[in-house]
Amino acid sequence: MKQSEINMLLKEAAECLKKHNWKLPPEPEWCATDFGLGEYEKAGLVEVLLCNEPEYCEKIMYARENMVTPCHTHYEKKEDIIVRHGRVKFTLWNKNPEEHKAEGTVEIKINRKMETKKSGEPFELQEGERVTLTSGVWHEFAPVGGPALIGEVSTYCNEETDNVFANKKIDIFQAPEADEKVLTPCC
Repeated sequence: MKQSEINMLLKEAAECLKKHNWKLPPEPEWCATDFGLGEYEKAGLVEVLLCNEPEYCEKIMYARENMVTPCHTHYEKKEDIIVRHGRVKFTLWNKNPEEHKAEGTVEIKINRKMETKKSGEPFELQEGERVTLTSGVWHEFAPVGGPALIGEVSTYCNEETDNVFANKKIDIFQAPEADEKVLTPCC
């Protein structure tokens, strides 16, 4: 991903946060990624890490319409994903969809109530709604109908060891291509 693309996405995210009255703490940790796939318009995300303590983590994320956070799961992390602004389409699987046919169901909480969703079948959440994801639930999400602000409250977030992507080509730790000056330092 080019630094100019990162700078542009961070600026967009900051403008969206400001427009929707989100006040960030001093010195938040920003991160923008194309997941190492080279097409941030299709697969990309901006994360602002608000805190990451041994017991809990909080993030606010920004994505443009149809900008997918690709299918992944976590070994340990439990998380609530909360639509803070916009609408977000989620797809859940009970097994890695790159290795198994989507079949069966996934038991999850939506707005704190247990629901059964068909594995591989998309559903939407509206502003203010939340889904609780436990370890082993494969999930991807993307805004629909415009950009979205997406909150996350979770157990400790270890990006290096706890993110398991279905697509083995994904690399969230690629260094940016230095085509312009860094405007906002990223984590």
